[in-house]
Amino acid sequence: MNANLDAFYAALKALSASDLAACVTPDFVLDWQGTPSIPWAGTWHGVDGLMSFVKELNASVEVLDVQRLHQLQDASVTVVVLRGHWRMKATGQEIRATACNLFTFEGSRIRSYAVLNNTAAFAEGLG
Repeated sequence: MNANLDAFYAALKALSASDLAACVTPDFVLDWQGTPSIPWAGTWHGVDGLMSFVKELNASVEVLDVQRLHQLQDASVTVVVLRGHWRMKATGQEIRATACNLFTFEGSRIRSYAVLNNTAAFAEGLG
């Protein structure tokens, strides 16, 4: 689980769609909590949904740094608390926030990924 999670985070930081697709199941679901003013917020389904999410995120955000602070896991669930630093491409505004990522696994691949982040800061950063 950890090796695949490491690969997923590396691919997400690099915004590499093909590497992300290799980490998830065909029925993957991503739920990024947020308002409609955040283009990448919402529920994304399957590999195609993940690729659309990456496209939206890549159009708006530069990932400057992500540090894992805590990680809790059992056989099929991993919770990661992280500190992130992002720059909004449209405004140049930088966002620093603590977030919680909740992953479920099927075998070694990620079946779902929920992101609980500082959505107010992202919405404000978009202008």
